[in-house]
Amino acid sequence: MSYERNDRVEAILETGSPSFDGPGPMESRLDVTLRSYGSRSLGTLLLSFVERTNGFLGSNDHRESRDSFVSFLSTTTDEMLSLKCRHLRRSLSICSLRFGKEKCFNIARPEVTVYQNRGFRGSNISLSKSMKISILGANNETGRFLSLLLKRSSLIDEISLYDKESTDYLASELNQVDTRCKVTTYPHNKESLTQTLQDAKVVVLVAGKNLKYESTPTELLESNAEILSDLLPNVIRSCPRAMLAIAMQPINSLIPVAVEMYKKAGIYEYKRIFGVNTLDCVRANSFVAKMVNIAPECVMVPVIGGCCPYTRIPLFSQMIPRVFLSAKDMKDLTNFVREADEEVSKGYNGQNVSVYASAFAIARFCISLCKAIRQQSGVVECAYVRSCVIPEVTYFASQLELGPDGIQKYLGIQPLNDDECKLLLDAIPVLTKAISQGETLALGSKSSSEKCPIYPDVCH
Repeated sequence: MSYERNDRVEAILETGSPSFDGPGPMESRLDVTLRSYGSRSLGTLLLSFVERTNGFLGSNDHRESRDSFVSFLSTTTDEMLSLKCRHLRRSLSICSLRFGKEKCFNIARPEVTVYQNRGFRGSNISLSKSMKISILGANNETGRFLSLLLKRSSLIDEISLYDKESTDYLASELNQVDTRCKVTTYPHNKESLTQTLQDAKVVVLVAGKNLKYESTPTELLESNAEILSDLLPNVIRSCPRAMLAIAMQPINSLIPVAVEMYKKAGIYEYKRIFGVNTLDCVRANSFVAKMVNIAPECVMVPVIGGCCPYTRIPLFSQMIPRVFLSAKDMKDLTNFVREADEEVSKGYNGQNVSVYASAFAIARFCISLCKAIRQQSGVVECAYVRSCVIPEVTYFASQLELGPDGIQKYLGIQPLNDDECKLLLDAIPVLTKAISQGETLALGSKSSSEKCPIYPDVCH
């Protein structure tokens, strides 16, 4: 039996089937189908399209028609591409490799690749797993803006929101933004946090108080450590291998708290726990770009050390691209980065918090984690993590290469100039104290017994 084309089939290929879920932004129904039927060959995909519309769903009575149609698709590649289907022509392109009469196809949509070994019947579509991010503390200003920024990313499939107060209104409004990423929230009860965390690939903590509401840094640490201690057991139970990005102050002490809590639960996921210091890098990039009059998007300045003004060490001597900066310029830029929180607080009635720049920086780091999980190579970020880059301290911020399992490689520190060495030597005692405070909160009256091996001094 031969297959005859008709206007019905042409219309299906042109407009897509109305029975499928609605498309996302810039997607036709055919795009949605390509995404939905990722595990099928292209021939079977289009066949299913026709079957659904004509209602025969592959029954035995129509097996002959089915086989004939598959054969038609497999042997008339050029004719198929000549169909008047703008979405198909946009989505498919013929590559130069040939396998007899068949050709290799690439789906042009992100994260989706059709590749072929021996023709259509041997084809596969490789689709990454669903990318879900859980935001804990979504109802504060930073959390709300972070949610919006992540909603715009094509890498993310779902954002799940949690806070002490209901996030229903926030999720409802964000779902009005016409991107395919969906925003979910759950009824506010004892199970809501567990549901928020279920199947999460990345967990972001932006909960906690800031210095305005606490009289001393010590009280701030104790207050936010208590919040962290309430949230982390649920993270450990629900998604122990998720990437954990902590953006709560003081990061220098809270990351040791988190690591020790994981260790208590018998989970040694050091390489998946990150203190987000991307805001320091973003500021350093912006400040130096303005000084030398280049585009900030083209600048990368490593920021090492810690996440408080006394431990931030921007390495302008190692910035990319390399530009000449005098010693005075570097000193001024370093002070700008270290004092940026204070400058921002002047506009927020003394509240020591950055809302929009902070949310932007956290979103950038989260998107880098998503890229790493999807096995994109060359993903490099700075973060404050369990590290022996500097042997005097067990936690340190430096450049990291990220991969599907978290930290893929510690990139270390290149030799520093004299001014940077002085900043590092001044920061080590402050970091040591902060780390000890965090470990003591997690372990009681003692600190961790883990030490780092001695490596060559980066200052010599």
